[in-house]
Amino acid sequence: MPGTVELPLLPEEAITLGPRLAVVETPEALVFMNASGPLMSCARNDAAAKRFIGAVVMTQGLAKGEDLADVLGVHRSTLFRNQKLYREGGLEAIRDGRGHGAPRRAHKLTDEVLPIAQACLDRGDSQSAAARAVGVSETAVRHAIKTGRLRRRPQPCQRRAALSPGERAERDAAQARGGGTAVKRIDERLLACHGELSEAPPHFEAVEGVANAGVLLAVPALIGEGLLSSAERVYQPLKAGFYGLHSILLCLVMMALLRIKSIEGLSAHQPGELGILLGLDRVPEVKTLRRKLAELGEQQQAAKLAAALTERWAQGEPDELGVLYIDGHVSTYTGRKHRLPKTFVQKRRQCQPAATDTWVHNGAAEPLFFVTSPINQHLLTLIEQDVIPEARRQIGAQRALTLVFDREAWSPEAFRRWHADGVEVITYRKGKQTPWDVQDFQPFDLACEGKSETYWLAERSVQVIPANRKRPAFWMREIRRLSQGGHQTAVLTTRQDLPITAVAARMFSRWRQENFFKYMQAEFNIDHLSTYATEPADPQRSVPNPERTRLQKTLKAKRAQLGRAHVRQVQQQRDGASKAKQAKEAEMIERLEKECTELAERSKAMDKRVPLKSVLDPEQIVQHETERKTITQLIKVVAYRSESCLASLIEPFFARHDDEARAFLKTAFRLPGDILPDREHGELRVRLYGLANNRSQKALIALCDCLNTQRTVYPGTDLRLVFEAIQSH
Repeated sequence: MPGTVELPLLPEEAITLGPRLAVVETPEALVFMNASGPLMSCARNDAAAKRFIGAVVMTQGLAKGEDLADVLGVHRSTLFRNQKLYREGGLEAIRDGRGHGAPRRAHKLTDEVLPIAQACLDRGDSQSAAARAVGVSETAVRHAIKTGRLRRRPQPCQRRAALSPGERAERDAAQARGGGTAVKRIDERLLACHGELSEAPPHFEAVEGVANAGVLLAVPALIGEGLLSSAERVYQPLKAGFYGLHSILLCLVMMALLRIKSIEGLSAHQPGELGILLGLDRVPEVKTLRRKLAELGEQQQAAKLAAALTERWAQGEPDELGVLYIDGHVSTYTGRKHRLPKTFVQKRRQCQPAATDTWVHNGAAEPLFFVTSPINQHLLTLIEQDVIPEARRQIGAQRALTLVFDREAWSPEAFRRWHADGVEVITYRKGKQTPWDVQDFQPFDLACEGKSETYWLAERSVQVIPANRKRPAFWMREIRRLSQGGHQTAVLTTRQDLPITAVAARMFSRWRQENFFKYMQAEFNIDHLSTYATEPADPQRSVPNPERTRLQKTLKAKRAQLGRAHVRQVQQQRDGASKAKQAKEAEMIERLEKECTELAERSKAMDKRVPLKSVLDPEQIVQHETERKTITQLIKVVAYRSESCLASLIEPFFARHDDEARAFLKTAFRLPGDILPDREHGELRVRLYGLANNRSQKALIALCDCLNTQRTVYPGTDLRLVFEAIQSH
């Protein structure tokens, strides 16, 4: 047959395929032989001849499928398919390997769509993006590349000169003798020292194996959250120096995403490697970062930055503003130099110097804004004075607003006022209530965090404020949930239009806010204080009168003594004690009654609250500095929201999305990778190394493809970020 090669017989090199067949392999051909000599042969690249030989050998039963598949370089299922085609249609049926005689033309990647796919690959898009552009599967694109119908875009020329981690480490260490560890841009730093450089621009070079390169995946989401653009509008440029506003904010956000939980923690990481992510020679030192943060605090613009971010987030998610979740979070102050107001810290079960932050989340449980209360105001007061006005400013005066909070802010009088102003509430009922009959409860299926759960619910209208001559009665809906243990949880609301299941779902979803605090504390260390500095507090602030408090304490002790004296007097009369002893006890009771009366009158004459300046010296009237605290908290909130944005993109890849998505992103941020700038095409290509399992790798590839469609430009440059996950083809 065509393609036969005449070879000398080499029995010692023959591979036995069966009792009647062997094969001799050469670099150019395969020769099949039996005891009589060669039977047939074919060139290694002759696919049609190999299909024919495989079908004939399988039909004659001369070899096993596993052995023959290894020799011919095909899968054994292919041999069985060709054998079936050969039996049914002869040689013509297996000529193209599909049973139709003549080779078929491509029916997906046709000649019309092939140029479109090639243009996508030339532009730098991934294979998945090229496949979506022409409406075919990624497998079809890979097969076209393998067969030569498509070609991958060659890597930029900088790829050959990329610095390895070892080369970078040697270069960073060599600079330590001159300008400091990892300092390389000497000329720009000299200009910065003389005040002639406002900010060093980012500059990228080709590098391999950069640690934590995966954190660049968050840059598109970070830009979308508006931190850099809002800060640029609010803050004045920082003092002339190597590090400017953009580089400082990017550094702080990347630290949060990499779980570097304090500024001092930056010293435990390689400065040169982290500097590559910023496009600089190294990240700022701890003292430099603290100095820049203090410079931002001096501008006193943290409140404006928070308002600008809140406005941007509210405009981006207008449908989630109808329901707001409200809860307080206590941040303790551990400094020893100053005395600050104390509040009860739930997790420590004691009172400590602390400030209370009242957080407001939108209907999707994403943080919207927070209000810091250095004087530890009651939650009800904060809602009336700060939360409702800010919420009205964001969503408009005409739109319905529903507040969801716990029983700490329970106040039927406030609920009546808010309802008249168009502000509805959903909250737990405070105090002990009479249980309802079990027969009143009915089962309802509620979807909670992607899972369906059956709740036993009942509903009534209850009067929370009785009527009098001046006002009518005030009624609210009470919805109770019956637990498996028989406990009844009472929820009150002024919303009359919501179904019973919607009210229950909104109230019980408030735990997502509690989970937010737990996650932020564990992952971002949100309670960490960037400074122990204090600032003057309001001297006119009203505080409880300490003198009256001391009198009340003394009065309480005297009344306790008086009570014990009365008990002793009754006991003496019952036991028949001497008259002298009874007279002495009566005299003591008279004296204690007189002292209690005097203390009560003095306490009543005193003001219950007095200005703070009448209690403390001016230098003692201080509170924890709010500027730097607000800035660092905002940065951590932006990092959290950026994570949420990325988590929503990979939701289809994880069955337990709420539990696994953020864990996946935490791992992805720490992935090493290559950073390859291509200035000819205006790209900054980030090639991330692979993950441990196939599911995570698929999620990473899909995330890269999705982010590439956004065509995000790295801040401070004209290079478009292009992400690529290294994978097998």
